[in-house]
Amino acid sequence: MSEIVLDIQSLTKTVHKQKNIVEDVSFQVKKGEILGLLGPNGAGKTTTIRMIVGLIKKTKGTVLINGHDMNQDSHVCKEQIGAIVENPSFYDYMSGWKNLQQHARMASNPVSNERIEEIVRLVQLEHAIDEKVKKYSLGMKQRLGVAQALLHQPSLLILDEPTNGLDPKGIRELRDYLRELTKAGISTLVSSHLLSEMQLMCDRVVIMEKGRLIDETVIGDLNEADESAAHVVAVQCGIGQQTLAKELIETIPGVELLELEGDRTLLLQMQEDKIPFMNKLFVDAEVDVFAIEKKKTSLEEKFLSLTARENAEDTQEVQ
Repeated sequence: MSEIVLDIQSLTKTVHKQKNIVEDVSFQVKKGEILGLLGPNGAGKTTTIRMIVGLIKKTKGTVLINGHDMNQDSHVCKEQIGAIVENPSFYDYMSGWKNLQQHARMASNPVSNERIEEIVRLVQLEHAIDEKVKKYSLGMKQRLGVAQALLHQPSLLILDEPTNGLDPKGIRELRDYLRELTKAGISTLVSSHLLSEMQLMCDRVVIMEKGRLIDETVIGDLNEADESAAHVVAVQCGIGQQTLAKELIETIPGVELLELEGDRTLLLQMQEDKIPFMNKLFVDAEVDVFAIEKKKTSLEEKFLSLTARENAEDTQEVQ
């Protein structure tokens, strides 16, 4: 099996009047990796996922699953994928258990009742698994969809907004289970609008805007500092010393006071290599320094910055 489980190359979807709703998108998902697919509404995330799993035809591009081409070996590829795309569909007149059994019968490899029971416990549907699905809430149907996607132990999970309808405890349990799956080498492509949750769940994220891929970020690198870059730094000083600290800050070239928080904290924008000099300046002036904290960059901040920049560039092109 290839170390690259999913490899999409130049994926494009063109609709009427030659409009590209997905344009030249390429990325890979490695074995045992969780990759997040981010983007605002209309960015092309669901269209990309639907092309990957073969629900709609792509205009051009290649989809490889463990080295197999979806065009040439679609049956082999689909055997290795478990997916929830948009809202999962069920037989409403059947129970949740009967739905899972029916799905298990369609799997190429046998799925035991023990495996079904294990998945039911994972998604916390024990109390309702024998009830008809038409009685399920949206959240319960979403949990049943996750269970259905996991039944045949695929090498690649593709989950489109899998946390819809789940409460915080359910989201945490799903995240923990996906992490357990990575230990067994199973890969996941997941789209979601919960940016903070994606930062906790994913190893990498790719960001789409208006059908194009605009960024790829390794989550582990997101908070690593670049010494030459300006960062937001919070400095907590003694009570009553905020004014003196502010005056000292004004004497340091390249350090900008952004905000005063409460009566003890200053938010500054500065390069990391200026922190030791600032700290010594405070100590020499007998300003008590209780904490110096470099604020971490969140995935949400980066996402909003990138999409805002992309929109600004498009506006300039139109003008």
